[in-house]
Amino acid sequence: MVDDEIQMGFFRTGKMWALEHFDVQPDILVFGKAMTNGLNPLSGIWAREDLISPEKFGPGSTHSTFSSNTLGTAAGLEVMKILGEQDFGPKVMAKGSYFLERLHELQRKHPEIGDVDGLGLAMRMEICEKDGLTPSRALADRMFQIGLEGDLEADGQIMGLVLDIGGYYKNVITLAPSLEISEKEIDRAVHLLDQLITRAKTK
Repeated sequence: MVDDEIQMGFFRTGKMWALEHFDVQPDILVFGKAMTNGLNPLSGIWAREDLISPEKFGPGSTHSTFSSNTLGTAAGLEVMKILGEQDFGPKVMAKGSYFLERLHELQRKHPEIGDVDGLGLAMRMEICEKDGLTPSRALADRMFQIGLEGDLEADGQIMGLVLDIGGYYKNVITLAPSLEISEKEIDRAVHLLDQLITRAKTK
């Protein structure tokens, strides 16, 4: 098994493949999901030449009724073209560093925020009791519900915030924004998270 952070791809962590951050030499890579930016199901496989050469893995070796997905292939090719035209790596790392810095500021303000970590624009924030260590699913659940009520304030507007919560204790907020997110949007997200946890603690 490989850690989720190592498996990520398409510059989510600042490199095409997250494993490039680590001393990992894969034999096989299976990828999908972000390949079409969520527009159409498509996946692919990469393997070392000696594993997937025509001699070892010839035409007709596999078949699927879901093959020849022309719409998915077109979307995937366009995503790869966009990735090739822009220098996403440094931009994602800079934005991720800024986002993480803002989350650490929030952590210092709220002791209920436990571990905060991330790589590029793949981040997570643990919600705990006041000790900052004991997982608090109840507080995370309250934050989730308050976000859905849609009465938070940001930049003179009323809005909601949908949280992606997971982890073993269902207390970890996952943050995986658009690679095009701006610093202004990051500031707004942190402002909304601040409101959420403040309200949730008083309920």
